[in-house]
Amino acid sequence: AYVGIHQPKNIEEADLARRRIIFDEFFYLQLGRLFQMLEGLGTKIEKDGLLEKYRKPEVNAAYMEEWSSLTKKFLKALPYSLTSGQLSAISEIIWDLKRPVPMNRLLQGDVGCGKTIVAFLACVEVIASGYQAAFMVPTELLAIQHYDHFVDLLEKMDEVDNKPSVALLTGSTPLKQSRLIRKDLQSGNISLVIGTHSLIAEKVEFSSLRIAVVDEQHRFGVIQRGKFNSKLYCTSTSSRMQAADTDVSSEHDIHMAPHILALSATPIPRTLALALYGDMSLTNITDLPPGRIPVETYIIEGTDNGFKNIYAMMLEELEAGGRLYIVYPVIEQSDQLPQLRAASADLETISNQFQDYNCGLLHGRMKSDEKEEALRRFRSGETDILLSTQVIEIGVDVPDASMMVVMNAERFGIAQLHQLRGRVGRGARKSKCILVASSSSSLNRLKVLEKSSDGFHLASVDLRLRGPGDLLGKKQSGHLPEFPIARLEMDGNILQEAHVAALKVLSYSHDLELFPALKAELSMRQPLCILGD
Repeated sequence: AYVGIHQPKNIEEADLARRRIIFDEFFYLQLGRLFQMLEGLGTKIEKDGLLEKYRKPEVNAAYMEEWSSLTKKFLKALPYSLTSGQLSAISEIIWDLKRPVPMNRLLQGDVGCGKTIVAFLACVEVIASGYQAAFMVPTELLAIQHYDHFVDLLEKMDEVDNKPSVALLTGSTPLKQSRLIRKDLQSGNISLVIGTHSLIAEKVEFSSLRIAVVDEQHRFGVIQRGKFNSKLYCTSTSSRMQAADTDVSSEHDIHMAPHILALSATPIPRTLALALYGDMSLTNITDLPPGRIPVETYIIEGTDNGFKNIYAMMLEELEAGGRLYIVYPVIEQSDQLPQLRAASADLETISNQFQDYNCGLLHGRMKSDEKEEALRRFRSGETDILLSTQVIEIGVDVPDASMMVVMNAERFGIAQLHQLRGRVGRGARKSKCILVASSSSSLNRLKVLEKSSDGFHLASVDLRLRGPGDLLGKKQSGHLPEFPIARLEMDGNILQEAHVAALKVLSYSHDLELFPALKAELSMRQPLCILGD
């Protein structure tokens, strides 16, 4: 193949050689991922079961009759009905939870499709069996929002004597309270903990962790996700003591990996998902809750005349009782990038422009309680215009927000802009999103957002424009160094073939001992898979 690609006799030979080399690139990536995953399992039955699961798409699901009574009561407490996509997703997940093999699933869907409530239901199903659940999110604002939402739903549950205990653990949790939470997690008194990176601190130990949920998983690094995933499920202290006394439990019974459920509100094409998360099952929620009004999107160049039109649209929305976000790429004005509008610097300008309305500021450098207060004021209507950085991109839910203006929109990726746009249009009001382009040359790239509100389509466009970046590194765009020749946006069918081939090889030999040459090649191409950390 290498000769064929460098010195082809004709175009057919060159194409065949290219496909062969691409297949190898994909095959060893998939083989390494799956091999590493199997290494974490104990018995042959478990390994066979896991390979079977990744060989076939999920056609089985737990019917609602098979759900626990606690999960059914939690579902009944919801003020709305689940969509068919949500029901299908939670059914697949609960079916996975009932299997003896640890679940490793990526749940992805468009902005506002309802992934969080699906994850909540999965946690409740686990709690109903007497185990613990952990829910990690990237920001304190989102952790607080999820905590308040879950507690509110618990309060609405009827006919439940012992409701699950829930705790919030973030970097801002007072030390004394944090110690109490850690103690209750270790003893099993807390059923569900919702938190940020604090959950992966070494001091945090669980009594019986059975499911670990990672929200906005692409926001966490590989090492951070790995730390969270390695928080082992252990039986309760009393069960461990009993096992030690009777000496009948195997080490595998006492230490078993938890189920992993990763959520992503940035839909990614299936081929990229397979490359990035080849060891994960994939569930998509493709429908949105009924009654959602599409957000009207406008692309406007940031000229004097352009801003005159933008301010007129903003005033019209404010007079109609709406609330506005203005999103900025930076907090402070920079000498290196003087062309960028900054949130702090613009606060006075916007306040003077709209003197009859209250303006607020929200950015990542603010203290946790300041951020919470800024968002509370905006949610309650005390603030009419919230100037913010992209800190609001992740999961912030203010149903009455009806307009967003994004300054220097070309500084954001297509998928990121779609995420930001999803912060409006969450209530009954018709909503607008204005993307302000710094120059006429940047208008064309943004036009796709004007034409489409389909997150999966926009993610594919983003993949073509920017490339996927490094799988494990810091580079966020460009083509993958792991794939010198392959292009995910073009060669997805070869990736699927390589995935099937890797499954077939590992089903014959879980440890690759029957294929020593293949194992040696894998150790050179993917050394961490063979050598471990």
